[in-house]
Amino acid sequence: MAPRWEYCILTRMSNGPDTKWYVNRIFDYTEPHMPVEMTEERFRKFNEEFDILHAKMIYPILPAVLNSLGAEGWELLDDMQTGLTGSEGLVFRRPLEDAPAPARRTAKPAARAKKPATRKRK
Repeated sequence: MAPRWEYCILTRMSNGPDTKWYVNRIFDYTEPHMPVEMTEERFRKFNEEFDILHAKMIYPILPAVLNSLGAEGWELLDDMQTGLTGSEGLVFRRPLEDAPAPARRTAKPAARAKKPATRKRK
């Protein structure tokens, strides 16, 4: 069965009215010194927008963040504990775009084979 929804998690990265929010931020911790951000490009664009909102220092930015996600079709489902001290996440979902079904190749009807010439009846 194909998935019907895609999900994202908006994570609070600080406390207070100047809270920083990021969506689906992912890091690769295989290198012991510095983790590398591996966030998908479509979510990086949201995060850049949220950083700009935060830099304007008009707090709280959460209403603008929620409006931005809502404008892209994301629906707030629930909140969750992220496991990070003082952090929480808000879970969103939206329906997957109806992708066109792969075109089925239909076999062309076989051409009728010509019957071999037979003797003519008299």
